[in-house]
Amino acid sequence: MGKSCIALLTDFGTKDYFVASLKGVILSINPECAIVDISHEVPEYDLTAAAFVLWACYRFFPGGTIFLTVVDPGVGSERRILLARSQRYYFIAPDNGVLSLVFKQEDPEIMELNGREHLLTDRRSSFEGRDKMAPLAAWLSLGVSPVELGRPAGNPVRLELPEPQLRNQEIQGQIVYRDRFGNLITNLSQELISRFLTRNRGANLILLAGKKKISEMAASYSSSGSDRPFFLINSLGLLEIAVYRKPAFEVLGLEPGDPVILKAN
Repeated sequence: MGKSCIALLTDFGTKDYFVASLKGVILSINPECAIVDISHEVPEYDLTAAAFVLWACYRFFPGGTIFLTVVDPGVGSERRILLARSQRYYFIAPDNGVLSLVFKQEDPEIMELNGREHLLTDRRSSFEGRDKMAPLAAWLSLGVSPVELGRPAGNPVRLELPEPQLRNQEIQGQIVYRDRFGNLITNLSQELISRFLTRNRGANLILLAGKKKISEMAASYSSSGSDRPFFLINSLGLLEIAVYRKPAFEVLGLEPGDPVILKAN
C-alpha cells in the first residue's frame, strides 16, 4: 500500500510553510505516497466552501484514496479528529462539519483518531494538521489498520445546510459556492428541476437572484455570448449562474448564502 494517494484540501494558501509541512510529514513516513492538491485556496475558516469542494471532486478519485481536509477554526480545542471510512475512500478531518456533504452522499464508518504512537505529538498544538492529521493519514496509507489509529465514534458535527424547497410554481434555493471565475453555484439539482418542469409542462423558467430576473437558460457558457446573466446546469448537475467571460458575482452583487427562486412562468 506504499503507493497510496493522499488528497489535500486546506485553507492554508501557498505563501506560507503550512502545505509544505503537511507534505513533508507524509513523505517522511511514506516516501512512495502520491500527494494530490485538491485546493489550498478555500476561503479562510469557510467550512461550507470546503465541504462543497470536497463533495464536488472526491468521487472522481481512485478507490483507496485518503482525503485529508484541514479547515479547522477550532484547532487545539476539544474538537475531535475523525476518520470516516466508506466502501471506497477514507476521509480525515476535524469534527467541525466539514464532512457534512460526504455524510449525505456516503454511509461511512466513523472513528475518532487517537493513535498516540503515530502522532508527532499528542499534546494540543496550533498546527494539528501537521502534528496529528498528516501523520495519521500517512500511516493509514502504509496499511496501518484504522483500528490501531482510533476508536468508533458517533454523532459527528454536521453543518446546517438548507435544502431547496419545491412548491407548485417555484423552487426556493440558495447560492452555495462561488468558483474562481466568479460563477455562482446553487443547491438546485438537475433532478429537482426536472421534477419541477414535469409539474409545469411548457412553462418558461425564470430565476430570481437578488434584484435580478434572469430568463435565459443556456446550454454552455459560450452559447450566451452577451453581457446578460444566464443560468445553466453545470458539470456537477447543479444550476449555476454565469455571465460570459465576466464574474457573475460582481455583475449581480451576489455571494454564497444569498437566496434564489426558480419560477415557472
